[in-house]
Amino acid sequence: MDRIDALRLFSSVAELGSFTQAAEREGVTPGAASKQITALETRLQARLFERTTRSVRLTDAGAALLERVRPWLDEYDALEEGVAAATSAPAGLLRVSAPVDFTPRKLILPVSDFMNKWPGVEVRLSMGDRMVDLVNEGFDVAIRIGNLPDSALIARQLAPAQMVLVASPAYLEAAGVPERPEDLAQHSVIIDRNKPAAQQIVLERGEERVEVRINGRLSLNGAVAAVEAAAAGLGIVGTPAWAAEQALSEGRVVRLLDDWQPEHRDLWAVFPSSRYLAHRVRLFVDHLKRHFADGI
Repeated sequence: MDRIDALRLFSSVAELGSFTQAAEREGVTPGAASKQITALETRLQARLFERTTRSVRLTDAGAALLERVRPWLDEYDALEEGVAAATSAPAGLLRVSAPVDFTPRKLILPVSDFMNKWPGVEVRLSMGDRMVDLVNEGFDVAIRIGNLPDSALIARQLAPAQMVLVASPAYLEAAGVPERPEDLAQHSVIIDRNKPAAQQIVLERGEERVEVRINGRLSLNGAVAAVEAAAAGLGIVGTPAWAAEQALSEGRVVRLLDDWQPEHRDLWAVFPSSRYLAHRVRLFVDHLKRHFADGI
């Protein structure tokens, strides 16, 4: 167990960049932490960290060890939690990746509820719109919106994400109101580069399906920013309903083509398939599934 503890401490130092913070997390003194790492380096005959008075940085040998040991520690922790799950509450660090716009508007509340219910769980929430590498970057779960590509990851659908078309009253007064999907090709449409096939809008009505190639002077990456650009009169935007709900309620934008439905995208929880799913991760995903049961 002392070797497992030393490897867990090594992983914490690498993650936090601090012996003091890692020692506090692992429940040892900074002096004891330094001795454990020194003993680990002696046993491995390799220097794992470059230490200065201001920083702690992995050496090449340390980086190579971290890449191999982090998945193993996750596997070991998950095994322990799985055995103890029936009789004990979940505990430990939960590392979550989630979209920038969606997180403050929709995800913080269920995360807060989850942490209040399970005080032994620490959540490290990283916001970003890129597709992170869950295994190599050490995430337990990623929250994603869209139509997921095939991969080796496990994905659980949490809720459908309704899409809407919106524009400002001022834009529509100047450019006219589109009466059918094909009219969008003649309008300025704000392009959100976060969406796949960003320069195309797909609309459905019953059995009908229309794909429209769109053009616009403004492209950006972010659903809320795209709605704000539409509210400023820069064009029409197809966006998730949750991103537009505030602007719609304030009357700064209005919905278009109500009898047509933009192709919806789903909300997903994605996690690696290469390791046993930790108890805290399973509980977190189940919690989100219940929270978003009525959609987003």
